[in-house]
Amino acid sequence: METALLELLRCPFCHASLEDGERALTCTGCGREFGLEAGIPLMLHEDLPGAREKLGETAGWVEKARAEGWYEPDDEVDAVLPFVNRELGWNDLVWLANGHSFQVLLDRYIGDLRGLRVLEVGAAKAWASRYWLERECEYVATDILVDPKIGLGRGAFYGDFGRVQADGEHLPFADDSFDVVYCVATLHHALDLRQMVREMARVARPGAVVAGLNEGTRGIRRSPENPEQASEKEVGINEHVHTVWAYLAAFVAAGLRVRRLERPDGWPPSPYGRVLSKIPKIGLSIGTAMHLSAVHYCGVSIYARKPS
Repeated sequence: METALLELLRCPFCHASLEDGERALTCTGCGREFGLEAGIPLMLHEDLPGAREKLGETAGWVEKARAEGWYEPDDEVDAVLPFVNRELGWNDLVWLANGHSFQVLLDRYIGDLRGLRVLEVGAAKAWASRYWLERECEYVATDILVDPKIGLGRGAFYGDFGRVQADGEHLPFADDSFDVVYCVATLHHALDLRQMVREMARVARPGAVVAGLNEGTRGIRRSPENPEQASEKEVGINEHVHTVWAYLAAFVAAGLRVRRLERPDGWPPSPYGRVLSKIPKIGLSIGTAMHLSAVHYCGVSIYARKPS
């Protein structure tokens, strides 16, 4: 495997460095071995806490994709993700939210910066890679799913970059390694939300952007059992729905400074929170928090920085 990626990798158990072998990576500390599949390090070790649930979830995603008819890759679609509404005339609210929140990340927090080291947690087929590669960034994609059609294996369609099977709650990377650490619709799959945000903060460099985009939320009086997640749960996918305050608490507890809070689709917080959103600088975040506390089920994007 590539030396640059190997230098970033650490054992998810003891955080020691790894040695590259012919068929596996070996931890120089505890001696555990981690396999390789098509050059992708398999760092979701079965002995990790929650690994059984996560490995079971990988089968659930494949089952869901086949049942719903989107397992076979479509080059035309994959080439324009996440902007399928704009480029192909779709009317998909999920991809609308994914696209808007990702564009905010690029425009507001990256801008003209180039050559950054970027980690995406829960990257699926790593469609975002092309936007980072064209900015000459060192992009690393992680996901629990290595599948060649809907997981990291499909990433080869987009180019050459680091791909690692990893659990967001036990990221196999050195401390202070990345300039940008983010995920899209992934935090709500965590078995331990605070642990995942802590891990994202740990591997981020001081001053880095840390963001959670298009994460499902519920009003403070709504049930944590969102009926829209039922089909995923039936096939073993780990689904949760948190209040906006739970996300905020996780970011604050990880030592991150939240800079922006908004609906992932870009719609204003209306009717609840509309007046508050007009307060200069902090209004959008305050208004969105109030809005998402009152509605039934919605979504949020959180943009933060690790203090320098």
